[in-house]
Amino acid sequence: MDRFLARTTLVAVCLLAATCGPRRFPWSSEGIHPQKAEISSAVRTLNPGYDRLRSRILVREITRPTRANLDFAAYHANVITLDQAPAEGVSPASSVPGEGELFGGVLQEGSIVAGIGETPLTAEEIGRPLAFSPLVDVLSAWNYDLASPLEDARTAVRSESWGHARNIQVTYQEITTLYRHTSKDGIQWWVEIEFRPWALLFEGMPDSDADGCAEIFGRLRPGMIRPEVNDYLDTVYTAKVLDRSQITAWANELASYWYPSYNTDIVDLGQATSWPSEQAEQQVVSEVEGFVVENPAVVMRGKPTGETLYNVFVVPGLATEAVDTGKEHAVSATDGERRVKSITQPLLQELVSQLQDNGQGSWAAWAAKVGEHHSRLKKILADRPERLKAIEGRDGFLFFRDSIEYVVGGDLREQARGKDPFPAIVDFKDYLESLGVDFLLVPIPTKLEVFPYRLLPGEAGHGKLPILKPTGRKFLCELSQAGVEVVDLLDPFLDARGRRKPGEELLYQHQDTHWTDRGLQLAARLLAERIRRYPWYEQLVEKRTEYRTKKVTFRRHGDLVSRLAEREKKRYRPQELIGNQVVNPDGELYTDDAASPIVILGDSFTGVFQRTYCRHAGVSAHLAKEIGYPVDLVMSYGGGPNVRRKLMRRGEDDLRTKRLVIWMFAARDLYDYWEDWEPLARKSPESGQ
Repeated sequence: MDRFLARTTLVAVCLLAATCGPRRFPWSSEGIHPQKAEISSAVRTLNPGYDRLRSRILVREITRPTRANLDFAAYHANVITLDQAPAEGVSPASSVPGEGELFGGVLQEGSIVAGIGETPLTAEEIGRPLAFSPLVDVLSAWNYDLASPLEDARTAVRSESWGHARNIQVTYQEITTLYRHTSKDGIQWWVEIEFRPWALLFEGMPDSDADGCAEIFGRLRPGMIRPEVNDYLDTVYTAKVLDRSQITAWANELASYWYPSYNTDIVDLGQATSWPSEQAEQQVVSEVEGFVVENPAVVMRGKPTGETLYNVFVVPGLATEAVDTGKEHAVSATDGERRVKSITQPLLQELVSQLQDNGQGSWAAWAAKVGEHHSRLKKILADRPERLKAIEGRDGFLFFRDSIEYVVGGDLREQARGKDPFPAIVDFKDYLESLGVDFLLVPIPTKLEVFPYRLLPGEAGHGKLPILKPTGRKFLCELSQAGVEVVDLLDPFLDARGRRKPGEELLYQHQDTHWTDRGLQLAARLLAERIRRYPWYEQLVEKRTEYRTKKVTFRRHGDLVSRLAEREKKRYRPQELIGNQVVNPDGELYTDDAASPIVILGDSFTGVFQRTYCRHAGVSAHLAKEIGYPVDLVMSYGGGPNVRRKLMRRGEDDLRTKRLVIWMFAARDLYDYWEDWEPLARKSPESGQ
């Protein structure tokens, strides 16, 4: 839905509410005068005329970059996260529960007011707001038991339906902001509950900050917050100032977390020191009318409804780091013969053998054999509201809707022009070959392909359920016939699944779309085996680095938990995960090297464990450990098919210094990718193209 259509929908909702005659707002809003104002002493909106309902850009300055202030800058009234109106429209409230039952009783009775001025909060306390939802997530990862009452409060407020039949796709309001008030009895937690802009449930709903969303305020029930929680906020969340690397990690985690809903990604500015950069869309540039952001710390791009939107975060004294590709390495553009060496025959023979075993030489016959499983999967999709991207399986497994749609999506080559990935992949291979650069394609299997029995009836033993996507094998066969070398992970993953030892980690996270440490390390070993067979690898070995690893554990909710219905989320506690950080001989943590002759081009599967979660423990780090040489990582959250843009913006001269490009992304993006597979832009940046 584009933003014009979204605004039209909001108008229609308003008319519907007026026609049905909404009841009067339950709390007095007399004396409240809407007024736009900055409400944080540490976060400031810089772009003039920002409108959370209509703007394409949000630029915010964070003068003191604590985790609390960064979260508030990202979550407060953000254009990217605007909740679109439900297609079926909204009726006025049919009833108002008593304050003891309203919002599940999480607010102290008698505390609800229509304006922040009616609370006991001081001006100083109002100037230190905290974004509620990311705070709850941080607390849950820190101590789930202490955070559990806040999880309950978040769910209870989101679940209030004002007498309407509960619709798991529709949330009328949520707690957006927390304020802490120091009283003689201790610290009180006051919250702002903000209604969706389309949730016109009552007549005369107040909008005191004039941002297009009505709000009320109330105090959380005494006893919900343990003293340890306030101590954590005072000593860590609001106190610890983050450095550059920590801010970068925060931004990467945010982009990764938001991606399934908002198609977000971190923008690589290259050598640019200001924004908008040359790559920014013209309609975005025209909106800011000459407004320039110097030295942004983070630029994030999102497409939640098909229109490109931007978040730009400024931290005084901190700018985005330019990509340094000028270092000297063991293998340069002039070392040895620049001869591309593709090996496609072994995989092609294996795929033909699988076709014979499963379909007697017919792809159609093989597809028919899994038809019953596809019917079950299609029914699961049909029974689940489309807005809920997570689907529950067995044993705490969550599956991503897009991955299931890929499995049942049919022949990949029969997609519409722009959606068929074959021409773009072959064209990229041909281009790299013309430069003397080797190329590997690595589609990462979906969790459903590796663990089908966690969603479908079947046994857990290896081989008990068939390969669910025969047309995926057909696609790899066609690529191999076109000279594209593919490193197939599906067969090794299925084999590893069957050989798993008791207590050994699974290949994919239960609650997340992504793999575990075990899964990414297996992929790294398979890639390393192939790299050692290239003739130029001998030159790398001459300068081999002996990396070691350091085991770390951490806790987090997976990225699919927040895509469940409110009543389902409570069933999932943060998971404890293992990472193995790669460490240099000098004891410093491994970092990717943009000057390396080996580049991994990838999506969030290459970012998890490397730029998010525990960090320095991703597939690129473990590939470097396996081959004894650092690698380059160019990644885009959810943008695997078009991450080539980031690499190509470095220019052809930089590409000629590479020996190998490994293009690694989620196989699900081969089907109905949310953008078209763009033609390859071959011109260097100096050409102005």
